[in-house]
Amino acid sequence: MGAPKLDSSNGQFPLHEEFFANYTSENTRSNYRVDLIKFFEYLAESSPKLKALNDVERNHIINYRNFLLETGGVDGRPSAPKTVARKLASLSSYFDYLVEKGERDFNPVQSVKRPRREVLKPTQALEKEQVRALFELLSQGDESSKSRPLHRALLITFFMTGMRKAEVLNLKFKDYREINDYRVLEFIGKGGKVGQKLLHPMCVEALEEYLSWMRSQNRGHSPEDWLFQPTRNPSDPTNLNKPINPRTINEIITNYGKKIGLNFSISPHSARATFIGELLEEGVDIYSVAREVNHSSVKTTQEYDKRRKKLSDSPIGKLRY
Repeated sequence: MGAPKLDSSNGQFPLHEEFFANYTSENTRSNYRVDLIKFFEYLAESSPKLKALNDVERNHIINYRNFLLETGGVDGRPSAPKTVARKLASLSSYFDYLVEKGERDFNPVQSVKRPRREVLKPTQALEKEQVRALFELLSQGDESSKSRPLHRALLITFFMTGMRKAEVLNLKFKDYREINDYRVLEFIGKGGKVGQKLLHPMCVEALEEYLSWMRSQNRGHSPEDWLFQPTRNPSDPTNLNKPINPRTINEIITNYGKKIGLNFSISPHSARATFIGELLEEGVDIYSVAREVNHSSVKTTQEYDKRRKKLSDSPIGKLRY
């Protein structure tokens, strides 16, 4: 089979759908697709004479890496080293696939040095007082509001479990379970792994309030129904048994952040960062925290460690010359 050619209509290399089908996570497939398209767009602009993937060499990958590190981020800013490393990993996986298919002799990404996975800016985690203010606001909301029980259950679930956005939005009623007197959420994590999350009493209380409200509205809650369902569906008002739009979740959390006076945007990832940071702050060992949030490496967990950012913890005060 010949190497795929550049599509002259859009200047991009065509993508093999078989490559994406090998990954079970829709989020992973989407990220790989975005990463590859960005690379092919870069090639079309920087190397217009390139006609096939077989022509891509190591120097093209190096130049792309340097482009990302210098001006390849949002609004022409540098991309974070972690982002660059991920994009190179996506390319490497794709070229491995092409080698396996016999469309290339070698993977040009393998020998390219990856940037150190440093964090350019801290995660937007909240302080304890800010989380308390958020929870208090959610508890004091309008009792007649259709969205309040859902919003409270959602936000408390995010902040009290540290689960990823996709993990929460894909929950079904059957996933909220009782095991040996413990209330848990069973979820599909990154890489298709099944996980169980032990629930804090506050989270259980919020979920029970939400489920009680659902019953009062005669809303379906059979085992296969979505756990968190929208309160309205403009495109089809009769169909509310569907997962919440990911963008809607971001809007909900951002809106509540503004209400408590935050001067920065927050997201479900902010809740995850807060969860991890608070566990570390309370002295939970980093390996236990990494297991709790399903990090494959403690290096990822360390990025959320707020303790190392405190000037008051500097050892400078111990000097006695």
